Amino acid sequence: MRIPRFYGSVLALVVMVGLAATTDPTAANFTATTVNPSNVFTTATLSLINDKATAGQLVTVSNMVPGDTASRTVTITNTGNVGFTYTAAASPNVTTLLWTDVVNGLQVTVKRGLTVLYTGALKNVALPTSATIAPAATDTLTFDFSLPTTADNSFQGLTQTFTITYTAAQLAGTAQ
Repeated sequence: MRIPRFYGSVLALVVMVGLAATTDPTAANFTATTVNPSNVFTTATLSLINDKATAGQLVTVSNMVPGDTASRTVTITNTGNVGFTYTAAASPNVTTLLWTDVVNGLQVTVKRGLTVLYTGALKNVALPTSATIAPAATDTLTFDFSLPTTADNSFQGLTQTFTITYTAAQLAGTAQ
């Protein structure tokens, strides 16, 4: 059985109308987009150096006798790109009576300018938190070491080595 041409056209029209009726009437024909390209977060670099970082460069004194003193400076430099504060403390590489005797052993006074930060036995030195050191800025400390006049014969021939460690801490984070 053959369908007349007229009925075939009508059938095709009905199918197309049916398909059009079943599509989403809210679908848009136009679209647009926008982007936020290449966003970046870069973290800061916290870094410090001191100008006496070689072994023995801060202080090396031979043949010290009771009453001797040695004054030395060290400059701390912020080599990072963010401000920080820092503290400092001493620790022994070896332990002798020069370290353990807090009265007759090695003594130190640490100053920032004219401000005394610490005075007492070398073994107990612990500097309070510094002011903020901005990037590329420096801070200079003076260490005045001494062997008290009360040191007796038990201090003869001793060698005390120690390390001073400077520890930086970042400043608190802020809303960016």
